Amino acid sequence: MSNLTPRDATTRAADTDRIQVAQLLTEATAKGRLELGEYEQRLVKAYAAQTYEQLDRLTEDLPEAAEASHRRGASKPAPKTLLLAILSGFERRGRWNVPGQITTFTLFGGGVVDLRYADFTSANVDIHAYSIMGGQTILLPPEINLEVRGIGVMGGFEHNVDGTGTPGAPKVTIRGFSLWGGVGVKRKNRKPGGPEPSVP
Repeated sequence: MSNLTPRDATTRAADTDRIQVAQLLTEATAKGRLELGEYEQRLVKAYAAQTYEQLDRLTEDLPEAAEASHRRGASKPAPKTLLLAILSGFERRGRWNVPGQITTFTLFGGGVVDLRYADFTSANVDIHAYSIMGGQTILLPPEINLEVRGIGVMGGFEHNVDGTGTPGAPKVTIRGFSLWGGVGVKRKNRKPGGPEPSVP
């Protein structure tokens, strides 16, 4: 049950409040308290929520809500991330904190950035993706908003990505280029049971 006063309940929520509730829902799902379908329904509602009351309704039956201070606190974005694959590879999968800026670079190598099970710490995420005679794939869940600005020179930089995202959900902007390489961008549904195992 919410402890909000009527005045608090109608106070407009900020992006940071929505992100914190999304993290709380992800934690509850990881512990098996929510099935995948219900988790995704609540997640869409959390991103669309306008008030604290609407956010509270999505978490009031979860023990995690009592354990965490998930509203009115300034959310601290994760630090910038650099992922390199030079004659090698990188993978960022499973549950991890997505920063506001990620730079990926592949040279005679490959990489995967999977955002489907990750915790966003910023409402806007810039990914600078570069592939030179290498390749990388960026996977997004259905609700994330997307803008792709990259270019391919004798290579590919995928722009035709299915789906439109959910109003209020974080926005990912992908920039960069590929030279004799490729940057793939795909929406992919989550699977019951959590993230797919990493490929060695």
